[in-house]
Amino acid sequence: MALAPDRAAIKALEDALKAVLAAAGSNPPQAVVRRIREGLAAHASAVEAARSSTDPIRMPRTTFDPADPKAIGRMVSIALLAQPLVPLGDVQPAYGSGVYAIYYRGNHPLYAGIAGSETPIYVGKADPANDDASTTREQGAKLTARLAEHAGTITTAEGYADRLSAHLSPISLSDFLSRRLVCATNAQLVAEKHLIRTFWPIWNAETKACWGMSKHGDAATTRANKRSPWDVVHPGRAWALDERLVDSLAPTEIAQRIADTLARVPPRRDHAALLEEMLAGFRQDDSPVEERDEAPVGELVAGPGPDEAGGADDT
Repeated sequence: MALAPDRAAIKALEDALKAVLAAAGSNPPQAVVRRIREGLAAHASAVEAARSSTDPIRMPRTTFDPADPKAIGRMVSIALLAQPLVPLGDVQPAYGSGVYAIYYRGNHPLYAGIAGSETPIYVGKADPANDDASTTREQGAKLTARLAEHAGTITTAEGYADRLSAHLSPISLSDFLSRRLVCATNAQLVAEKHLIRTFWPIWNAETKACWGMSKHGDAATTRANKRSPWDVVHPGRAWALDERLVDSLAPTEIAQRIADTLARVPPRRDHAALLEEMLAGFRQDDSPVEERDEAPVGELVAGPGPDEAGGADDT
C-alpha cells in the first residue's frame, strides 16, 4: 500500500538525513564536516519554518536575548556607528578598551570604491589591560593606543612616498578618519566579528584582500620570507623592506581582490540606511538578515600564511 503523501515526504526526509550521515563516513576531512554542518544548519532553519507554517499560532522568527553573543555584537556595532568621525591623526589618549573602525577619504586608486563611504577600510578591537577589568581606568588606554599605532604605521608609509615605484601610489594620514567605542570588557570580541562579517573591510586579514597593516614585525620565531600585501602596496616599514623577502601577492592581484570584494559586498553610502540595515537584524517577523561567513573572494583563495614577516595580524 502506498504511503500517504505527507508520510512519504517525511520518510524521504529521513532517508536524506541518513544519506548525509553515511556520506560523511567514519573519518571525514574537516572540509566535508564543515560543509555538512553548514548544510544541516541551513536545512534546520527550513524545517523549522515548515513546521511553523503548519501551526495555527504564529512563531516569532527569533527571541531577543541580550546575552546572546550575536545580539551583543549587533548592539555594540550600532553603538560604534553612533560615534562621531575623528581624524585618525587627532586621536588623543583616553582610558578604555573596545572596538574601532578606520575610514578612507583620499584618492588612492585602490580605494576609490570605498573613499568617502560608510564602509570602513579596517575594523579592529583593543582588549583591556586586565581581562577582568570592570572600569575604563582598569581597562587602560588601550583603544586610543591601538589607533595611534595604526596612525604611526600609515605615517611611516606616507614618509616613503618619494621612494615609491612608479606603479604605486602614496597614502596620507590626513585621509583617514576613525570611530571608536569604549565598551564592557569582552564585548569587543563579538563586536569585532560582527563588524568584519558586515563590512568585510579590505585591510582586515579575514577578507583576504590587502592584509598586513596591523603586523608588528617582531615575531622572531616565525618563518619570515614573504611580504604582506599591505607592505607590497604601502612600503616603508623597515622590517618589511628586507630584500630577502618576496611579495606574497603581486600588486595587480591585490587590486583584483579588492575589486572582487567591493563587487560582492558593495560599499554602504548612506549612514541612516546602514543603521536601518543593522537594526533589521533584530526584527522578529521579517526574513532573517543573511551574514556572510566566507570571505567575498572565496573559500579557496589563499589568505595570510605563517611565512609572512611581521607575525600574525593583530586585531
